[in-house]
Amino acid sequence: MTGPEHTKAMVAAIRVDVQVVQLAAPVLIRRAIAHYNARLAPGKRPAETTSSEVFLKRLCVNWLRHTGSNYDAHRNGVRTSGGQRLSDTAGTVIKKRMLVEIARVYPWLADEARRQYRELDQPSRH
Repeated sequence: MTGPEHTKAMVAAIRVDVQVVQLAAPVLIRRAIAHYNARLAPGKRPAETTSSEVFLKRLCVNWLRHTGSNYDAHRNGVRTSGGQRLSDTAGTVIKKRMLVEIARVYPWLADEARRQYRELDQPSRH
């Protein structure tokens, strides 16, 4: 897809200001756990402070993207400006930029942010 809508959405995705809230690790972990548990599907095990470190880091990165940042608002704004393919492409650009920012602000989450970033470049395994 090319044209003015594509160019406008991609420029916006590249230029949009990506920031994440800065919290102490224990506060972030508690908020990420609460957010995850509030959305927990029936039959799933709730997250706890004693859950695996890898799992808690994933929850923290996800919380920062969706709740502790402007990611969802930016992504949703791009979605209104074009079709699904354009939305997916520009949304991926924003998500990658957000993951880079999370890794910068939270060095202890950098490995998980990089893992999620790399996952975006891999073909779907569904």
